[in-house]
This record gives sequence, C-alpha cells and structure tokens, in this order.
Amino acid sequence: MKTVFITGATRNTGRAIAEKFAQLGFNVAVSGREAADAEAVANELSQKYGVKAKGYRVELSDIKSVNAAFEDIKNTFNGLDIFVANAANLGVDFGVLNSAEDAFDSVIDANIKGTFFCCQNAAKIMKAQGKGSIVVVGSVHCHQAIHGRALYTMSKGALLSLTKSMAVELGAYGIRANYIAAGAIHTDRWDVQTEEETVRRRAQYPAGIESFGEDIAEAVYYLGSDLSRTVTGTELTVDSGISVCLLPFKKPADLDEK
Repeated sequence: MKTVFITGATRNTGRAIAEKFAQLGFNVAVSGREAADAEAVANELSQKYGVKAKGYRVELSDIKSVNAAFEDIKNTFNGLDIFVANAANLGVDFGVLNSAEDAFDSVIDANIKGTFFCCQNAAKIMKAQGKGSIVVVGSVHCHQAIHGRALYTMSKGALLSLTKSMAVELGAYGIRANYIAAGAIHTDRWDVQTEEETVRRRAQYPAGIESFGEDIAEAVYYLGSDLSRTVTGTELTVDSGISVCLLPFKKPADLDEK
C-alpha cells in the first residue's frame, strides 16, 4: 500500500488532500502545528477509510520537527511514495515597505527554508526506494503580485524554482517534482466574509467561482500518482482563470443585465 505525507493537513486544503488519498486507499501521514489536531485527523481518516494514518507536529520554521517527522514516517510506513508540500505562512499584509525582520523571517523560514528541508527529507527516502513524487502546492503569486504580499509572493516564486531544480536533480533517481499554481481557494476565511464580498470576489474570476479544497486535491492526485508518470518540473495552474486576465475580468454586458 502506498503512503502519502501532506503538511498543513488539519483543515482546509490540506485536509481535503488527505481525505482524497485516504478514500483511494493510501496510507496517510498528516502534519499540523499542533500534534493533537494532526492526530485527530489521522484517527478520523483511519477509522473512516480503514487505512493506516498518523499525525505529526511539524512547525516548518523548526527543522528539528521536520527531520523527526520524516524519520518516523520512514520507520512507521516503510517508505514514502508521495510528498505534498502544502503548509505555508500566508504573509498577509507583509509588503515591501512595512515588513520588519521578524515578519521576513516568519514567512521565509516557513515557506522556503522549511519547505526545502521537507522536500530534501522526502527526496532522500524516495532515492533509497528508486521512485517517488513531490508536489508543491504553490500559488499564482509565483508570477504576479498584489499589494501587501511581497514576502509571500517572493516565497512562492522561490518554490517554483525549487521545483524545477528538484525535477532536474532528482529525475535520475525516479523522483518527479511538480508545482501547483493555485488561485483563490475557499477556506474557512471565506465562511466569515459577507455575501457581498463573496459575490465581488467571484466576479473577478472568468470561471465565476473559486477553487475548493477538493479541486486542489484532484490536481495533487494527478501530479502525485502514476497518471502523470512522465510529467516533471511542470506547473499546473488551478486558478479559475484569473491569471490569464490582462485587465480585471468583467462579465459581458448582456450577462450583467440578467
């Protein structure tokens, strides 16, 4: 039975990814900032789908916790087939002019340093096996910027570059690496905004609706599984069409009248 490890999997997108793989019979390792939360998700998935699952406390800025989790996964599951780098510091309101050193460190240590060492640990396990797949859940911020998210944007661009480097360096060992450029994803933050704000945000997307965790999970499964066995070093965009808009998207006038 194959094993997948998803970071930041106690809620929202990561939780949906874990559910997808558990449904398909994968052994599942999940991490969160709190051990109890990760263990609760693992127990739920194990009971619901009859798979082997385990939760880990991983704080991306704490490399010792990263190393310890991967060492235990190697011993508990006898290997690792798919690693999904999902956890991230969102870096909201950390822009060019207002970001102090502590803000810089909090975002970069998690999103670049922590993710790098997660991928390194995964790659070492996979190299010994002679195969594996690494999927980085990134963002359309890797190419385009919005106001007040400079640190987040920088970090997501770095992860796209890391993905390409992994594809080149690890391919000879049977390891693939791919990047998901995600746009807006419906998380619990959407649940507390007004209906008017939801309508306004959806109006920006040519597809007319944001992605949900299940949509990202489908993309992760494609890139992580043998469905994409000759796909590596690539970027799969799941963004409701927002990144193809040269100017802000506007519905045709005849639709506005309806």
